[in-house]
Amino acid sequence: MDPCLRKRDEAEEFEVKHLNTFVVVDFETTGNRPKEGDRIIQIGAVLVRDGEIAERFSTLVNPRADIPPFIEKLTGINDEMVADAPPIEDAIPSLLKMLDGATFVAHNVFFDLSFLQNALHEAGYHPFTGPLLDTVELSRLLLPGQEGYRLSDLSVGLDIMHDRPHQADSDAEATAYILLHLLDKLESMPLVTLQHLQRLSRPFHSDVQTLLSDIEQRKIRQGAYEPSTDLEVVHQICLKKRTTVEKKSGRSLEETMDFDAFADTLFGERGVLKEHMPGFELRPAQVTMMKQVYDSFDSGRHLMIEAGTGTGKSLAYLIPAVFWAKRQEETVVISTHTIQLQEQMYSRDLPILQAIFGDDAPRISVLKGRNNYLCLRKFSHSLQEEHDNYDVQLSKSQMLVWLTETETGDMEELNLPSGGQVYWKQVQSDAGSCLNRQCPWFSRCYYHQTRRKAQQAEVIVTNHSLLFTDMGAEHRIIPSYKYAVIDEAHHFDDVASRHLGDSISSYQLEGMLHRLYPDRGVGLLEEVEEAVRGWNTASYEESKHAIETAYQQIREGKETIREMYTLLYQWSHQRAKEGEEIGHTVMRYRQENLDSRWGRAVVSAVRNSVDLLLTIGKKLEAIYADIHGDDVPLGMKSLVTDLNGMVKDCLEYASLLHDMLLTEDDDHVYWIELDTRSTRKNIFLHRVPINVSSLLREQFFDKKESVILTSATLSVNSSFAYATERFGLADLLKEDGVDTAVLASPFDYKKQTLVCIPSEIPNIKGASERHFTEALIDSLSQVAVTTKGRMLVLFTSYAMLRSVYEPLKERLKEAEITVLGHGMDGTSRSKLTKQFRSLPACVLLGTSSFWEGVDIPGEDLSCLAIVRLPFVPPNHPLVEARNQQLEEQKKNPFMQLSVPQAVIRFKQGFGRLVRTSTDRGIVLIYDRRVIDARYGRVFLKSLPETNVLIQPTGQLLSEISDWLA
Repeated sequence: MDPCLRKRDEAEEFEVKHLNTFVVVDFETTGNRPKEGDRIIQIGAVLVRDGEIAERFSTLVNPRADIPPFIEKLTGINDEMVADAPPIEDAIPSLLKMLDGATFVAHNVFFDLSFLQNALHEAGYHPFTGPLLDTVELSRLLLPGQEGYRLSDLSVGLDIMHDRPHQADSDAEATAYILLHLLDKLESMPLVTLQHLQRLSRPFHSDVQTLLSDIEQRKIRQGAYEPSTDLEVVHQICLKKRTTVEKKSGRSLEETMDFDAFADTLFGERGVLKEHMPGFELRPAQVTMMKQVYDSFDSGRHLMIEAGTGTGKSLAYLIPAVFWAKRQEETVVISTHTIQLQEQMYSRDLPILQAIFGDDAPRISVLKGRNNYLCLRKFSHSLQEEHDNYDVQLSKSQMLVWLTETETGDMEELNLPSGGQVYWKQVQSDAGSCLNRQCPWFSRCYYHQTRRKAQQAEVIVTNHSLLFTDMGAEHRIIPSYKYAVIDEAHHFDDVASRHLGDSISSYQLEGMLHRLYPDRGVGLLEEVEEAVRGWNTASYEESKHAIETAYQQIREGKETIREMYTLLYQWSHQRAKEGEEIGHTVMRYRQENLDSRWGRAVVSAVRNSVDLLLTIGKKLEAIYADIHGDDVPLGMKSLVTDLNGMVKDCLEYASLLHDMLLTEDDDHVYWIELDTRSTRKNIFLHRVPINVSSLLREQFFDKKESVILTSATLSVNSSFAYATERFGLADLLKEDGVDTAVLASPFDYKKQTLVCIPSEIPNIKGASERHFTEALIDSLSQVAVTTKGRMLVLFTSYAMLRSVYEPLKERLKEAEITVLGHGMDGTSRSKLTKQFRSLPACVLLGTSSFWEGVDIPGEDLSCLAIVRLPFVPPNHPLVEARNQQLEEQKKNPFMQLSVPQAVIRFKQGFGRLVRTSTDRGIVLIYDRRVIDARYGRVFLKSLPETNVLIQPTGQLLSEISDWLA
């Protein structure tokens, strides 16, 4: 019998002694398929008994087959090394002796188990039938915030020595120490959490439930009911105790000290920064920026400041922001482009600020969108739902462990499985279903606690998305502020476009109806019906007919909406073009496009969907009106509030569908985006203002005293004209009403970077795609051999990346250089970047998301290749609409929009190579337009001063080799 299919009740019959004795096993093998001839070449085993390592066993194994080259490269084990090693039938008895009466443990246990069972079968033994533990599964459960669960990730995260990865003895040893850490953590877990976990772990793949049950019973026998003093049990869920938010006066700085004098005390041999920042170097540009930011606040003027890589701009704006906030008793908002940058700033820069200001340490709050926080009421309710879905049960279990550790309730701290992202939507905080002060969890609510902290903060760190959400919510989210710093400002207007527009997806609509009344299981409406029936017979009789009608309408609504999306998909699929994101295609549409026979069918389906959503919304509203009131029991109040949230969603989605597909506004652009990777055929509808500059000016800049806009890439050809146009500040720039500054990077690009333009590469405009791609592959393969990999190749098109991937991989196989491709070897940028850094010789092919935010300092990245100048595809709906608008104004859209946009993106890509003052490397540019086209010079001029070589690849190789040497 396949060990994966062992009955769960069999696992529960194993004696308790199994659970005190564990044998941690790792096999190195010739491949991944034992039933197809792959064999064990090394065994590593570690016996763990009563919380200690009691015995070790390791041996090489003669597989009686050749070891493939890639396995030899991975493990360091070759044919010669195993020639005199025992065959597997001679090695097995020692391992079986250890396994007698023990739990079999491995990292990805079913991989190692499959090889063990195959070896036992071939050697004439019975299969192993003892309990199994997978340290990947156990780590996911008990380390919910861990970034990755590979053996190497866990070893680093837990500070475990793992000096010989892919050697069985070293891997088994590292896994044994991981197991010991996890067992210790389980032993310290509060009883109430263990009891929840034990119930939820039924669908887990290995015998985690048996282990949890054993520890739970032992704690009950010992009478260990109370959690540790830093934890508290609330409504049968164990939480980490949080410090209460107290209103503080916020001690002011010495009135006599001016900012310039304060800044001067931070630098120098005895300065605070030198003391608290290892390797601190004085950077004049950082000091200049600090003083310019403070002066702008002081004079009440806006400032645009481009600060080159390495300037240290985070501290250069945080220090004056904190000083100003404390001195003037004003709130300053810092906004970043991504939540990750928020986190980075909080963890990296806040401790430095606390050291700088000492007793006057600032009160800084990180504020994110409401959906980033867990709703404890919804989560508590979801624990009562029976579920067999592995990802959902694992997610619930991870959250229970996380709740004993988190003070924020912020999902960024969690590493959920893919299905857990869907479950999160069910338990996230949102305004529509909030009971506010009536909620039994209100005093512990993570979102409201964060809001309270923000109200008391001097500096609030948020992100562009929430900034615009706050504008749309009439400034009810972020506390009132007049001073702001916008970091990564080159994204500001794009984020504004998205958030000042509207979008709706098939996933959202179908998910809402599924939550109300699923095809299987119990939905919200059924829960409401059950609660009303149990509470008040008269109320139930009054609402019974409305509830039954709502069931019928929802069933009909599901069918109608499914039909609408099917028609929309068919209508747009043939016309859609490749978007910027992998697996996404886009199609712009106007009302006139819906006049065809097919278009009219789409319109009819949309009208039916809108009508049904309105009908469902009104019916739910009537049910809500019948059953809500002050006398409703507290438990039922939660359900009624959730129902009211669904009413709002129904009516809002009906309104959005109507506005997006049945009406048109000349100031907006409309498009459909299709997710072609998904079997579900997800569809996204977008409606975005074509020009947000006037909205930004009126709704944001004119309402603030001083806004600092900063980025490493704001200027084009030493001019801020393009950026000010986008932000609605063009007239202020002309009237000298906004300050600007360009601060050069402290890096010496002439000494650190060599720019190479291979002259044999054909011009993109003059050559066929095939001719260009062949020349590109030839050049990349030659350079990759010279640089020994360590190369990041930036593409603007996923189609071209795909056409280069296989041929380049084949060309570099002999040189033992790995090729990784975004979308080919995975879609996670962070995982691919980690993999790239861990491999000794690797070429990483990346698309749009790799042009910025990728940070690979040191020798791991020595060569950056830019395949094409990063022009946004002119057929993207928003670009197309903006181009048309500029043409109507008798302007040149290519020079005024396309070129500046591409230059800023190009500068971002160029910035991936040099991240520290000691980095050194090559930038290859394969687009001859930088030297052939008149506008091409603007790209090179926008880079820092550096060395440029234009030669055939064959001649460049020696120059590259000398430069890197």
